[in-house]
Amino acid sequence: MSQTVGRQPPGRQPSPPTRRVAVVMDCVVTLAGHPLTLADIVRETALPRATVHAIVSELAELGWLRRHDDLTVSVGPAFLATARAAIGSDPLVDAARPALEQLVAETDAVAFLARRVDENTITVVEYCTPRGRQAPTTDGWAEPGRTVRLHPPICREFVAWSDAAVRDAWINRAPRSDRRRLHAVLTEVRHRGYSVERITDDHRSVIDALTGLDTVPGALRDQVRTLLGELSTIDYLAPELTDDAEVGAVTIGAPITDDDGRVIGSVIACPHTTMLGRELKEWGEKTARAARRVSV
Repeated sequence: MSQTVGRQPPGRQPSPPTRRVAVVMDCVVTLAGHPLTLADIVRETALPRATVHAIVSELAELGWLRRHDDLTVSVGPAFLATARAAIGSDPLVDAARPALEQLVAETDAVAFLARRVDENTITVVEYCTPRGRQAPTTDGWAEPGRTVRLHPPICREFVAWSDAAVRDAWINRAPRSDRRRLHAVLTEVRHRGYSVERITDDHRSVIDALTGLDTVPGALRDQVRTLLGELSTIDYLAPELTDDAEVGAVTIGAPITDDDGRVIGSVIACPHTTMLGRELKEWGEKTARAARRVSV
């Protein structure tokens, strides 16, 4: 581990708790390319296990570290945001901002930039809104700084271009009833260049609440169940996205790739409305074009 936490200057009283936090963060940052367990950090820092556990827990609560399901620890989104602010520039954001602004001008709707934090997580890092309109602050699904797990069926544009083994592992985390659909959808997303989110969790909660009301007449319950089935269908396949079909889109996401073709981010447009299939395809191509600009 690189020793970036140096000796205490003469005449200054040491602060052991502060130093331990700095040592733990230095360890995780220095070895960021290698997944670290709690035991790894204890070994690298020579700190007591109980101390490391307490520090990691607190830093994870603050977002400076992230704990994963496999018990490894990595740098968290709050630390990355602070580091970028200190440096004063974020190359991905700098590259994406003109493309986002042009996309917003073309669609008159909010667009935002999401970036990959690690193999299982993304975070929202930049908003762009039509002139005179404020960015939404109550839609928790897309608040700046919010992290989102790459759990099926969401964030498909981050997975569709992965190796087959990675795609299969992601699909197998979904309910068995959704897996056949997800296989077809990922193929469709790769073919057309963008994903379409048809419904948000907020919508689903409202509809689920309606279906649970005993006082709702049977005919209305049947209609709501039908609506739920239509809205909760994952994305669109080509036969469902004909030019004259009435379709709905909450978000449209297109991948940003690095020089190796790895998806490192996504440009996401927010129609949040219904439209004809031909209009959705035009909107999707505009979003994909913006993402390609950023990739280049």
